[in-house]
This record gives sequence, C-alpha cells and structure tokens, in this order.
Amino acid sequence: MQKDFYFDNNPRCDMWDNMWTARTIEHELEQCDLEVVRRDLLLSYIPKEGKILDAGCGFGKLVIYLKRLGYDVTGIDNNELAVAKLKEFDKSLQVELGDILNIHYPDSSFDAYISMGVVEHFEDGPLPVLKEAHRVLKPNGLIFVSVPTVNIVRQIIRRPFRKAINALPVSLMYLTSGWGKSKKGAIFASLGNILPEKAKAIFQGGKIRYYHFAEYRYSRAELEGFLKQSGFEIIETVPDDFNGSKNHAAGLVVDFPFLGASKGVNFQLNWAGKLISRTLDNISPWIACASVLCVAKKMKQSQ
Repeated sequence: MQKDFYFDNNPRCDMWDNMWTARTIEHELEQCDLEVVRRDLLLSYIPKEGKILDAGCGFGKLVIYLKRLGYDVTGIDNNELAVAKLKEFDKSLQVELGDILNIHYPDSSFDAYISMGVVEHFEDGPLPVLKEAHRVLKPNGLIFVSVPTVNIVRQIIRRPFRKAINALPVSLMYLTSGWGKSKKGAIFASLGNILPEKAKAIFQGGKIRYYHFAEYRYSRAELEGFLKQSGFEIIETVPDDFNGSKNHAAGLVVDFPFLGASKGVNFQLNWAGKLISRTLDNISPWIACASVLCVAKKMKQSQ
C-alpha cells in the first residue's frame, strides 16, 4: 500500500473542482470504448434487468454509457459541480448528490454496485465504503471496484525516481505541472514526499494546509482482502488500464508524463510511450497498469 499527497498553496482550491473543470464529459465518454477490458468485463456481468448504482460517479461516463445501452443506472457523487454538469448534459439521467458512506437507499436496493477510482480516496481506508456497498446490494449482488495499484514499474522505477526528483531544491516537474502555480509552490511540492509524517503535520496543522491526502495505491491482494472483510466473495480480478489500446496508457502517462502526447487527451501516448506500452503489454498487462479491477459477489452476511 502506498499513500500519496497532493500539494496546494491555495486553501480555497478544491482538487475535485479543478479536475471537473479541466475535463469534459465528451472526453470521459470516449474512455468507455478505449477501456476495452473494463467495458467488456462490466457488460459481461451486469444484469440487464437489474438496478445499478455508480457510487462516486464523477462526470458520470458509466451512467451515460450504460443508460444508452438500456440499463437502469443511478449515479451518486458528493461534488456539486460534477452533478450539475451531468444534469446539464442530460436532464433524464438519474444522478444525485449523496454520501457513499451513508447511502439513502434502503437495504438490498441494487443488483450491482460500481466504484471506479473512489474508495482509495478515504484516508481511514475503504472498509466503511465497502460495507455500505454490501448493505445496499441485494443477496448475490455484484460489486465492481477499481483502485490505483502498486504495479512493478511503480515499485522498482517510479518511486525511486520520484524520490530523487523530489530531493531537488526546486523540481522542474512541479514547475511545469498544473499544480505548481509558483516557484514557492514548487519548492514545497518538491519536498512533499520526502518529508517525514511529523513534518508534513506542521504544514497540515495551520489554517493553510499545504499538503492534502490524495489517495492510496493498493495491491491486488490488498483489494481482494478488503472485499472479503466486507462480506464479498471474489469472482474475478483483472488489470485495469487501456489494455489492448495502441495509443493510450493511463499508468505510464500518470507516472511518466513525458511519455504522454503533448496535446493528447485520455492518457494518449507519444511515440516513445507507444513503444514502451506495447512492449510491456506483450510481456504482461500487469507490469505498468494504472489500476486493479475486482468483481465480487455479496455473501449473505458481512463479516
């Protein structure tokens, strides 16, 4: 398990508002056909006649995509901007503001529960979210959970590389990134991941919080373990990225931005990134995948 922070020298700024402002629903929808493994796995398991909940739906690409295919799907998110944009895009969508830790639907309301890149953002861990998912699912209901993973590239290359870069007084990576809004900001950001936890607490303890928890990255075994603890039986686990795509790879672009196309969207690769992605994918899709996706079934009693 890896714990990551993000830096922000503007206390009024919200990471999620930034994200939903920078991205469009159209680009999000394009991902559904690019993420072939995720799409095919969802469509092979989700009951056509069942009720589906996308918990933490964000810009709602799966809500829109599945609705267009005739599924009965509801989206919940706690970000007002994302929900407002979804309703503006299509007023007929079933999307609402809500807390996935306290879903207002009664027990056994849904046949399937989707969580794509959500549960890793809870600093206290994913168990409360997964147990609430267990509650709202019907007996034998299915859950689909994807979280960022600790892949081989991140273990043996990315983390040592990142520590070396962060050790520089001013990191060029942060100076040129969207989060590094000033030289002062770059200096703080470049020190972020090498500071001990007590030092981080100094920056987090005042009125201005420079460092904020971003997410965990879980191994395959950790995700499966959390699901089992929450009362689920594992059915299938797969690497979750643009597997099979010749031009896109989320894991490589997130970890090594210089492998991304200069004006590409949806984690589009440049020529070097394409070469590396195809080579690694031919060996194993797990080597550099961004996330791990698990399908599980609700057991009768949570543990």
